Amino acid sequence: MLSSIKHIKSENGSAIFLLLLLAYLAILPLPLGGQLDWARNAGQLALYIITLVYGLTYWPHIQRVIRTHWLPLVLFFSVLVWIVLQWLPLPIQIVNVLSPETGEAYADAGLSFGSLSLDKPATFEALLKATSYFCIFLLGLALFQNEKALLVALLFLVIAGTYNAFYGAFEILSGQDFSVVHNEENGHRASGTFVYHNHFANFLLLCLSAGLGYFIATLSHRVFPSKRAYIKALFFSVLETKSTVRLCLTIMVIALVMSHSRMGNTAFFVSLCSVSILYMLFGKNVPTSFKVLVVSMLIIDVFVVSAWFGLEEVAQRLEATSLDTENRDEVLIDGLKMLENFPLTGAGAGSFEYAWTTYLSENIRGRYTQAHNDYLQFAIEYGIPVLVLLGVFIVHALYTTTTVLFKTTDKRIAGAAAASLMATLGMLMHMSVDLPLVLPAISSYFVLLLAIGYGAFSIEKQKAIQAQ
Repeated sequence: MLSSIKHIKSENGSAIFLLLLLAYLAILPLPLGGQLDWARNAGQLALYIITLVYGLTYWPHIQRVIRTHWLPLVLFFSVLVWIVLQWLPLPIQIVNVLSPETGEAYADAGLSFGSLSLDKPATFEALLKATSYFCIFLLGLALFQNEKALLVALLFLVIAGTYNAFYGAFEILSGQDFSVVHNEENGHRASGTFVYHNHFANFLLLCLSAGLGYFIATLSHRVFPSKRAYIKALFFSVLETKSTVRLCLTIMVIALVMSHSRMGNTAFFVSLCSVSILYMLFGKNVPTSFKVLVVSMLIIDVFVVSAWFGLEEVAQRLEATSLDTENRDEVLIDGLKMLENFPLTGAGAGSFEYAWTTYLSENIRGRYTQAHNDYLQFAIEYGIPVLVLLGVFIVHALYTTTTVLFKTTDKRIAGAAAASLMATLGMLMHMSVDLPLVLPAISSYFVLLLAIGYGAFSIEKQKAIQAQ
């Protein structure tokens, strides 16, 4: 991968800054997926500096990027502005008008000034996280200006997912009682460097999406003159990078199954099949080998290899799922009651855990600090209008990547678009029953994949202009 980075054009500082960005993202999942405060804060500071230096050095290029991708950038930046407004101290009279429930909480404390957030420290922390995601998105848009940069990013995601998957599977298969990373009991479900097995599964979903994209980008249209030539090419293909990537995908699928995450596995298989079918039906110049790849992934990875590593247990967990055995439906009901009091301005980014105890019903068993539904939690913390803004952003990303996937004749651009589309579809599914975006590592990798999709769009657009 380092040799590939060296060949990237350096006219916009791509090589060195892409290396710095990927180095930050490589380290981010290791400290419990970015949950450790000191590690996350140090990493965010480094990321801010990288973005600032790049922006000052290549400001004309940044301006061109902003003009090209103004809509997603404006939508993203609007969320940052809103978090600042939630955090700023305001006269209590203004808070009463904008959010009566929040104003009442500050009035009970006898304060003349308050904020729209019920938990200002948590909102400030959410602001830092969101700003780091914006930096990743902006840097990605600026750096993904050619096909080689896209391939390097996809290959990086595959490598990042593989080392985490290998570690997660190894801990379970080796019979270690305690995790080396977070010093807790391993149990029987793989979690890698993450504390929560569902976070681990979602992280692998994103990296597997990049793997699919990389394979599309490197598929061959070669026609062999004889069977001997075909066998010879097949033999030497074992030494190619994509053969190693194929092994990496198998390792990640095994680890995903070993997480026993119901929605993690479901989201992966549904998004994989959906994007593959769409590409085969509507894509241009789709190699026949792509069909072989998808079928082999489903047969070998799912029905053969994964059967040895707990696929049956995942199926049993899905069959046993019901409203009688789950608490998340009750959390959803209580969360909707909470939303009724903060529909427009929200309770404050990151304030869900603080405000949740007031609305917790007796029917809920166990300790819930999150809504286990990112749509609901975003609405509660940010308000419904901001949730709509984010929805417009995601719909625009889906439309953009789908359009590129269907129109491009360049398989490298198609691979980048497919990776972004698969990751987005998988995330939309997993967000409905869990909290993947709470974790910095997952949010950062998801934002990077969104930037990869938009990067593919800008490259395809530039090619179309040059062809005219």
